[in-house]
Amino acid sequence: MTYTTSRASAFSEALRRTFGRPVEFGLVVGASATLLAALALVTLTLWRALPLEQPPWMRPQALVFAAGAQGEIDLAALQSALRHVAMVASADFLARDAALSELAQRKSLSAIGLTDLRPNPLPDAFLVRFVAGAQPEAVETAVAEMRKIKNVESVEYQAELYRRMALLSQLLARICLLLAAPLGASLIIGVSLAAILWVRIDQDEVRVLHLLGADPPVMRRPYVYAGAMSLLLAAALAWWMVTAAGGWLEPLINSAAQQYALRWTPAALPIWAGALFCLGASLFGALLGSLAARAAIRR
Repeated sequence: MTYTTSRASAFSEALRRTFGRPVEFGLVVGASATLLAALALVTLTLWRALPLEQPPWMRPQALVFAAGAQGEIDLAALQSALRHVAMVASADFLARDAALSELAQRKSLSAIGLTDLRPNPLPDAFLVRFVAGAQPEAVETAVAEMRKIKNVESVEYQAELYRRMALLSQLLARICLLLAAPLGASLIIGVSLAAILWVRIDQDEVRVLHLLGADPPVMRRPYVYAGAMSLLLAAALAWWMVTAAGGWLEPLINSAAQQYALRWTPAALPIWAGALFCLGASLFGALLGSLAARAAIRR
């Protein structure tokens, strides 16, 4: 048996073992394609959403009103004192005249004539933003500390709203972890079942091949080729699923990201990504076939 003949016969045997059992082959390819598509979608979603950042509307913030008019108190010292409070990320000054001008430009308030108000009834204020992911109890403690700072008239903070947002964020994080566990378990089970279906070695056949002087690498080749072909087809089907799902969901995701200030990279998949994905899956299938065949032959 020549080297070329052994390769050709191994490939022919692989075709017989895979396509000769269409039901099992369809189950293996379909299940593997579903798992690969799920993993690819999760990976692409994380890649386009990283680094994960909380949108501004989910970060706690408070409005601190200064006591007295501008010039009567040291606003710079007050701003510095606010920034030194625990859990505070930033404290931006909102001048009373700028605030009144911004309100006057709103169409819904144009009929009131805010520009004619003299004197300006609005106080100077600071918009205080807290660090992302801060615990509600820590933020409330910081707000209570701000109320004790000199020249602070009042602090507006919606504690109940942030408590609800923090609870919702923790719930979503735990749901994602719960979904990740069955996905990983399904991947392991699917790979194990695929390896079992790929490699069904008849021990009598193994003994005959040994008597004929066949080397273990030669005996493994049909299963290596079968694993490579199976995962290659599964990867191609999975990539079609990914592109179809991406084209269906992309407009909705882009719209939601813009409206809710979520980070999302609007980058299309490169042309070579599909070929690289299929090639990597094929090599992985060949490796699994080789390992499974090696273990079966050693029994």
